[in-house]
Amino acid sequence: MSKKFLVIISHSTDDHDRANLALAFGASMLSDDLDVALLFMWEGALLAKKGVAESIVGRNMTPARDLFPMILEARPEILVCSPCAKTMEVTEGDLIPGAKLITAPTAVAVMKEREVINF
Repeated sequence: MSKKFLVIISHSTDDHDRANLALAFGASMLSDDLDVALLFMWEGALLAKKGVAESIVGRNMTPARDLFPMILEARPEILVCSPCAKTMEVTEGDLIPGAKLITAPTAVAVMKEREVINF
């Protein structure tokens, strides 16, 4: 049985370097055909809003605008903390394709099945 991963991304426009690095790790893991789910929390919930991820540019790395289409094409499970989204004013209508709003019990259930990597 191969490993499953949950990448928790908690930054976006508040810290371009951390957000971009997290997306780079996610894209790299997906390109290696690993079973990866993404969970956007706190400011990271903004990455689930259409157009935001493409605006992230970290220092000395491939910009998110080049990575994010690869992530979306791989179609990982994309989870968004519902209270975080509400705080960041991200509505269900704002979500990128395939993203779904979840609450803590759903997040915990996913965590039980996967190795968790937190950015």
